[in-house]
Amino acid sequence: MPAYSGAGPTKGVGFLRIVAIDASTGRGVVSRSVEVAARSAEAAGATVERVRLADYDVRYCTGCKMCRLTGTCKIDDDLPRLAELIASSDGVIFGVPSYFRKADRPLQAVMDRLARYFSANGQLRLPGFSEREVPSSPQARAARRAIIITATAAPEPIATFFGYTSGPIRELRRSLSTGGIQTIGSLAVSGTWTGHDLDEWETDKARSLARLLAGRI
Repeated sequence: MPAYSGAGPTKGVGFLRIVAIDASTGRGVVSRSVEVAARSAEAAGATVERVRLADYDVRYCTGCKMCRLTGTCKIDDDLPRLAELIASSDGVIFGVPSYFRKADRPLQAVMDRLARYFSANGQLRLPGFSEREVPSSPQARAARRAIIITATAAPEPIATFFGYTSGPIRELRRSLSTGGIQTIGSLAVSGTWTGHDLDEWETDKARSLARLLAGRI
């Protein structure tokens, strides 16, 4: 893994950097919604890097608490690379599949560990690097924002009443907040068991959220 440069989000140079993270394993509604949002952000002038979580090796926290003692995680996987992408962006589009009112297992692993890479002063923590080697950037940390997109097979009003859509959004929003990333909006698509595609309202909301993330609303 190349050394982290310490550069924060690009401000004042005419464009924003956004990373679009698709945490679904298939190419269903979540993936299509993330792509709609990504294209809208690009149309608004942002540079978007697309990431499929399935292409990353992210393992579960073992609870060893070494990160509290050393400031780094002992697990040698791809989470530092994902954290670096987020740290160098201005905004994040998260596509979150719903699994019985929770985010699915790969994303759970990310949420369990991601916040550890961002301390209260904006310090990015990467395994193998000390704080002196990874400069702190509190201004960049404060600027990062996110939108969350999720989908569930359950129809309305069951999806909302039982938390099939609100559950994953709530969990991810809490995890991002712990890492200093503000969630500014979300889209929940329900009833996907019928082969549901995005309707006009859902498409418009995905586009609007992306424009908001890109600072065009």
